[in-house]
This record gives sequence, C-alpha cells and structure tokens, in this order.
Amino acid sequence: MASSTKTAHKFGLPAKFDQYAAVYITIAAFSIVTLISVPSLWTTGYWLPYVIGVVIFAVIADRCARQHQPTRRFIVTCIIVETFIVLVLIALSDYFFLTMMLSFLIVATAPGDLPRRQAYGLALCVLSAIAVICAIGASLEAAVQVFFGLGAGFVFIVTFTELAHSERQAREQLQQANQQLAEYAAQVEQLATMRERNRLAREVHDTLGHYLTVINVQLEVVTKLIDTNPIRAKEAALKSKQLASEGLNEIRRSVAALRPTPLEDKPLPEAIRSLIETSRDAGLMVTYEQTGTTRILSSEMETVLYRAAQESLTNIRKHAHASAANVHLTYTLDAVSLRVRDNGIGRKGDEDNVGLSALRERVAALNGTVLAENHLEGGFVLEVTLPITPDA
Repeated sequence: MASSTKTAHKFGLPAKFDQYAAVYITIAAFSIVTLISVPSLWTTGYWLPYVIGVVIFAVIADRCARQHQPTRRFIVTCIIVETFIVLVLIALSDYFFLTMMLSFLIVATAPGDLPRRQAYGLALCVLSAIAVICAIGASLEAAVQVFFGLGAGFVFIVTFTELAHSERQAREQLQQANQQLAEYAAQVEQLATMRERNRLAREVHDTLGHYLTVINVQLEVVTKLIDTNPIRAKEAALKSKQLASEGLNEIRRSVAALRPTPLEDKPLPEAIRSLIETSRDAGLMVTYEQTGTTRILSSEMETVLYRAAQESLTNIRKHAHASAANVHLTYTLDAVSLRVRDNGIGRKGDEDNVGLSALRERVAALNGTVLAENHLEGGFVLEVTLPITPDA
C-alpha cells in the first residue's frame, strides 16, 4: 500500500518502473548516438564530461519525477538545474540537435506540476535559453531553426502531457466518485436494514401483542370461572387455544412473506368486524358503525386502518378500564377515516406508546393524519384519516 501511495503523484514523467526504464533507455540512446555522431567529443576529450553530465541529468530528472507532492520551488529548481546541464551538454556536443531533444524531458515535467501559465512560461524560457546559446556558439540562423524546430516539439509535449494529466485527474475523480458511491450504497443498505427492523418490530407488536393480550384475558376468565362456571371456563380455554393458533399462523406468515396481509383478502369492514368479535369475546362491548359505501383501497391503506383498529382495541382492553367502545369507519369522496372511542379512564400524559408511535409513522407515510386525545365527555378517542388518491 505504501508503494502505491508513493507512485500516485501527478508528474508529467511516468510513474511505473518499466516506464522509467523507457525514459532511461531514451536518454542513453540519445547519448550513444551523439557520441557516435560527434567526433569532436573524442578529439577534444569532452566525451567524459558529456557522459557525466548525462548521468547527472538522468539522476536529477529521476529525483524530480519520483518526488511525492513536490513544492513549486522544488520543481522550478529542478527545471533550472536540468536546463543548465542541457545547455552544457549542447555546448560540449558542438550543438548537436539530438542533445537538444533532452529538453523534452524537462518540458514534460512542468504541465503536470505547475499551473498552465507558469508551465508554458518555463517551457518558453527553456526554449529561449537553448536558442540563445545556439546563437552565441553557432549562428543566428541555427538559433532560429532550433527555436522553431524545438518549439513545435515543445508544443506537442506540453499539450500531450496536459491531456495525460487531465485524463489522470479524471480517473482519480472517477475512482473517488465510485468510492463515495460505494459508501452511499452501504449507508442506504444500513438504513434499509434499520427500516426493515423497525417494520418487523411494528408487525410483531401489532400481531403478537394483540393475540397475547386477548389470550391473557381469556385465561383470566378460565382461572376465575373454572370452579363456579366450568362450561364458560372451557369456552374461554377453547377460545384461547383458537387465538393462539391464529396468532401462530400469522407469525408464520409474517416470517415467510415479510409483509403479512392481515386482512387475508377480506374487505376492510369485514376484517374490522372480526377484530370486534374477538374483543367482544374478551368481555368488551364494542359497536360498529359505517358511513359511506365501501371503496376499494390500496393494500397499504387497508393495512394501516386495520392495524389502527387492532391497536386501539388492544389498548382499550389492556389499559383503558373501559366497558364499551365504538368503531366508526367513514368513506368519503377524497378520504377514509377510522374513529375508535372508549368510555374508559383516558390517557395520562401526552407521550405516545410504542404502538401509537408506529401507527403515526405508518399514517405519515401515506400523507394521513392521526388524532389521539382524551374525549371531553370521558374516555379516549383515536381517529386516523387517509386521503384517497385516484390510484388508491
């Protein structure tokens, strides 16, 4: 990991070993051809300083290219030193053009490390320095030829290096975007898991809690009447067994489908009347009213209304100390509402319990409203209203 970090820089020169080797081979090839093509290097004895200069140039270029996140001062210093070495090599090789082409490696470094204007400015300075030394040591005509000949190569090198740098930046940005996308996907998955856990918690509370409450009431009836009224106690025991079987079946359906259909394809009014019959069997006098004609609703809306009735009747039996309750289902053109009222002691405090909080979440998801408060005439009232859309 460390090695990959060191090579992940933005230089114009290559960052892999085999690419560096290609650069070194190019420098060596230029030097060998120059040594062969310029006899004056041998007659004057300048071949040794020339070779030493080439080696120093290669080492500095390598050092500059491998530096991780170099400062602007470091880059400019390297370019100045490399330019000076190239100027010396040009003079030693009797202004041989192939030696001048070593300057391409200098120009290739600037676009990847410096702002565009500074990179172009340094390239122009390098080109001008080579042209000046040619004018001084050779001729003005040679200087002009070198200026325009190397200038064309400089333009190509700078443009190509800048494009390569832009492409490399695009790849890095794409990699960062992919990494962020993976992180977002993990967060979405975690959020979906949490929502599913909350949904399952609500399902367990609504389903299992309802059946266990009714079974507990029936078993209390058994314990109280087993001596004085064995027949009634037996009926309560059988009812408890029936409810236990129904609860077990619904839990199995929930585990199998992860989205149970508590209405079991029954119309909503019929499903609510079944809940009312269960509550009546537990000793609570419940009446049912309906206003408006039954309409076809989405499964989500029917499930929410069914759970609201189930949660209300369960809480009435457990906490309200009520003897009677009323369930009123109302259909209108643009809404459907369920109102459950009891004659119990009402609610103490304004804090919602787990079931009511879960119900509010369900209703809010369907853009509905929940009214839960103590009634002025006594008891508690819960009213759930859901808007009916054309595709509901």
